[in-house]
Amino acid sequence: MKHGIALGVLVALVTTASGQSSTGSVAYPAKAGPGKGKHIVLLSGDEEYRGEEGLPMLAKILSQRHGFETTVLFSLDPDGTINPKNVASLSDPAALDSADAIIMLLRFRHWSDEDMARFEKRVNAGIPIIALRTSTHAFNGFEKGSRWDSWNYNNQGGFGKRVLGETWLTHWGRHKVEATRGALEESQRKHPVLRGVADLFGDTDVYEAYPPADARILVRGQVLKGMKPNDPIALTLAVVTMLTAAILAGYFPARKAAHIDPMIALRHD
Repeated sequence: MKHGIALGVLVALVTTASGQSSTGSVAYPAKAGPGKGKHIVLLSGDEEYRGEEGLPMLAKILSQRHGFETTVLFSLDPDGTINPKNVASLSDPAALDSADAIIMLLRFRHWSDEDMARFEKRVNAGIPIIALRTSTHAFNGFEKGSRWDSWNYNNQGGFGKRVLGETWLTHWGRHKVEATRGALEESQRKHPVLRGVADLFGDTDVYEAYPPADARILVRGQVLKGMKPNDPIALTLAVVTMLTAAILAGYFPARKAAHIDPMIALRHD
C-alpha cells in the first residue's frame, strides 16, 4: 500500500523533531543508557506487516530508554513518499556504514549494486542482526548469474537460509484467521533474551522452519483456533497436517518403487 498524506505528515513530523529530514531516513539521538556509543540501523521494506510504521517506534524506544543512536531507512518513491512496494529503494544507505547492529523487516527487495555491497559488508563484518518475519525472504528478483543471484530467496534459500538459518517455506495456520502463541522453551527460560518475558502473542500465523543444528531455539509458535491470546490451540490443524505428511511420505516412495498406485494394490489384496 502506498502511504501518501498520512505517513508523509508522520515522517515530516518525526524527522523534523530529530533533525534528519534531507536523506529520507529517521534518526533518533541517544539519551543516557547502556547502548551509549552504539548505532543501530533499522531497515524497513515490506508490503504486509507495516515495518515503516513499527520500526520508527522501536527505534525511538531504543534511543530514549536504552541509549542507542538509531536510524530508520525506508523504501521511497522519487518524490520522497514512503512506498514499501518500491522494492529497489533504500533511503540513506550510507547509514549502514556505521551500523553496530541491524534490525530488519524486509521482503523481496532487490537494491542497487552499491546498496547491496554496503549491506553485505556489514553482514560480513559479523555485526548482530535481528531479522523479523519476512526477512527470511528479504531478497528476490536479482538476475540469474548476477553477483546477487545467490541472495534470492528461491536460490537454495538465499540470504535467509545462508545467513539467518532458514528461508520462507510455508505457513501454519490460516492467515488473518488463526493467530500465534509463543511457547517458551523450558530449558531456555533463563536466557538473557527472554528476561522479563512471560507471554507472547501475535495476530499472525506461524512460519515453518528447519533451523541449523547449532541454532538455539528460544520460542516455538503454537497456532491458535482464533485471533485472541487465550484461544485454544488448533489441534485439528496440527493432527490433519501431520497425518497428511505421514501419508504422503509413504505414498509417493511406494508408488515410485512399485510403479503402481499403492492404494489400487491394497484394494486388490
